[in-house]
Amino acid sequence: MTAELISSPSSTRRARWSGRASQHRRRQVGADAASEAQVEALWSSLVEVLRAMDDPSCAVLCTATGTPVAAYGLPKPEVPRVSRAAGTAFATHSRHDAGPSAEVETVELTTGRAHTVIASVPGAGADHLLAVTAEGVSPPLLEAWTRRAAEDLGEALSGPVGD
Repeated sequence: MTAELISSPSSTRRARWSGRASQHRRRQVGADAASEAQVEALWSSLVEVLRAMDDPSCAVLCTATGTPVAAYGLPKPEVPRVSRAAGTAFATHSRHDAGPSAEVETVELTTGRAHTVIASVPGAGADHLLAVTAEGVSPPLLEAWTRRAAEDLGEALSGPVGD
């Protein structure tokens, strides 16, 4: 059994309905998929750099409220705890106002040889944080690299401009 197309009642008065709303939604879904692929590619690039380090390192991408999105270098049971701790540390030590920000803000923490940079990921929608911890790395270098990664992730999470 096949279904017939149902024509719009107004089709007799004006040009055929082209389904513009559906086309718009398809563009949005396509943009979301492209954005997700871009985030995955950026995350893979970040993980490759961390894997190349001789000393231990880890990274977490999470929401500002501490919900994990992606993690590297941590035991799976530790990811939610570390994500919440990153959110708490950022909220406690930053000058970050409530709501999404257009610029990256960082918080730096050092314990022994381990240096952690927590960066806000700017963009539309939910606020995200990128926390990177590494040992034996120059703190200014880790801060600059994490800041740049957060900027790139923010662009990817924001999706294409103009939609």
